[in-house]
Amino acid sequence: MDTMEAEAGSATLYDLLGRHWKVGAPVTNVAFDAAGKAVAFALADGSLAIAPLVDSEPPIDRCRIALDEGRATISPRRNPVPPLTRVVISDGRLHLASVKPSGFIASDGGELLHVSTAGVTRQISRLRAAIDLVVPVCAGGVLVSSGGSLIHYQPNGEIGWVQERGGGNSSAMAVSPDGRSFAIGADGCLLIRSFGARPEPAASFDVGLVSTLSWSPDGSWLAASVENAGVVLVRLADAWIVRIPTYPANVASLSWSADSRALVTSGAYRIIAWDVSSLIDDSQKPTSLATGRARFVLADTVDIHPERQLVAAGYADGVVAIAKIGHSDEMVVRPPGGGAIHALQWSSDGQHLAVGTSEGEAAIVTFPPHVFK
Repeated sequence: MDTMEAEAGSATLYDLLGRHWKVGAPVTNVAFDAAGKAVAFALADGSLAIAPLVDSEPPIDRCRIALDEGRATISPRRNPVPPLTRVVISDGRLHLASVKPSGFIASDGGELLHVSTAGVTRQISRLRAAIDLVVPVCAGGVLVSSGGSLIHYQPNGEIGWVQERGGGNSSAMAVSPDGRSFAIGADGCLLIRSFGARPEPAASFDVGLVSTLSWSPDGSWLAASVENAGVVLVRLADAWIVRIPTYPANVASLSWSADSRALVTSGAYRIIAWDVSSLIDDSQKPTSLATGRARFVLADTVDIHPERQLVAAGYADGVVAIAKIGHSDEMVVRPPGGGAIHALQWSSDGQHLAVGTSEGEAAIVTFPPHVFK
């Protein structure tokens, strides 16, 4: 990673590279529009805050590189950041997912809504039971868990298929990268089912209460965070299970490298990275890759850059840091203060990092190309 300095003054890189908004409620989730036009922040008061990705004063236009030393500096913005678009959806916690070709899916109790990047809402469906989970499908549309049933909605809003009583009391869900299977945490078990109206063939693993699920990009591994039990890895080819139980806190965030070799997790006092490619059939757990610096507060959320071996981590004290996997050096993007980082996500092109805090700050941090060499 390269370094960048602020011009004379008190502004931090977070101030200079980011656009920030006070949204009046804790940020619980974030999603980038699939068309690359906007970011939606889900708020604890049941509303969405939507920001455009286009910046009228992007950092690249405010950067200067000294010809003699090659040192990069960046100047402050001249104008205030335009306000967000606020959309009231519900009076409680929202489920949020991006959907192809554009826009977002949000749930309000038993109602499923499409929200455009401009904030225009359209009802897709009203279900009899409350919606438990909403996750995107790689080919388009979303998969919804409601009342123990699983429903696939196509991009046009029509129902693709339904699996009645297929989910139980769902706690986590994820669709495989090839769209042929999905995994769901239900009633203390991890279930893997085929994608479609017929649930067979299915696999079930008694692992405990699953809170987060993440498939490796190549589809060969499934990672699950299990309450009070760390992380469980399942190799799908032969149902081999590897347990990694030694975490000081429950793991709330899982992220895979693009090559499926490394898994990064939250739940500890530093970024925890595992070299999953090091696993052999008699391994107890994968090799640990020391990443970033140890702190006195927990890492709450992590996300790996889509193209580089870099991971962004958000901490309970408000720090956002970026480190190269397997290296201790890191770039502190956001200084401490302003609430814990509860939402953190890279854009698909790796140019933007969306950040949301427990004290109601939403931000988009945009990195000039020369920052990451």
